[in-house]
Amino acid sequence: MTVTSEALRIERLSAGYPRRRVIEQLTLDPFPANRITALVGPNAAGKSTLMLALAGLIRATGSVRLGGRDILDMAVAERANAVTFMPQALPQGVALSALESVMASLKASPVAGLEARGPRVRERAFAALERLSIGDIAMEQLNRLSGGQRQLVSLAQAVIREPRVLLLDEPTSALDLRHQTQVMGLVRELASEGKVVVIVLHDLNLAARWADHIVVLRDGTAAAQGDPERAITPGMLAYVYGVEARVERSSLGHLQVSVERVLPQGAGVHVAAASPDASIH
Repeated sequence: MTVTSEALRIERLSAGYPRRRVIEQLTLDPFPANRITALVGPNAAGKSTLMLALAGLIRATGSVRLGGRDILDMAVAERANAVTFMPQALPQGVALSALESVMASLKASPVAGLEARGPRVRERAFAALERLSIGDIAMEQLNRLSGGQRQLVSLAQAVIREPRVLLLDEPTSALDLRHQTQVMGLVRELASEGKVVVIVLHDLNLAARWADHIVVLRDGTAAAQGDPERAITPGMLAYVYGVEARVERSSLGHLQVSVERVLPQGAGVHVAAASPDASIH
């Protein structure tokens, strides 16, 4: 399914929790359709908070525009038609098979133009599992699946909804190298269909290899953003992660990050202050 190509535009976004505001007045470069935008940064940088705000799962103020509409102002049903969120893990204790859980993702929040009940839903759900090469576990109970298998089922739940904006929170964290590559290849396909794809990744090499647009978050603010070559630099790595690292190209032309050592506390701030692209000596 090809959808209208519209960028997601985030301006003056504030979000957080009752006793802790994580993001304050955050404005970012547009997240383009047909591209993968990766959110990276250390723990507690605001990545998951930003995703939850975009998904409407926590209170947020500001503007998040998709085409001519602000999704923060959309009713729940309308936002569910436009935006799908894949969490880090499926809830425990769900007595459903993998196939039933994918079907349930449509029934719980129907999508305009997609049948939520009937034999075609079962066919669509199985096709989503097959697309992820897990059709063989369709009838297995979720509680009996490995963490990686559960993660793939969760992605199938998102894929079947055919959203305009797809939010993926660490979809590769429990996967081996083969399945990481398979999932990122599928994410690339989904983006090429015209979707806005936003993905949280901890692995910088994975982000550099697959993302077209990278946002580096630090303490709820954007420390860097742009294409991988612009966003992932030794200066950024020192400032945001506090490490000395080399950023080089592989024999295939992909950026690779090699961490050399942990920097003394505060050293990265001085490097970044000198230049965001500065090398570390």
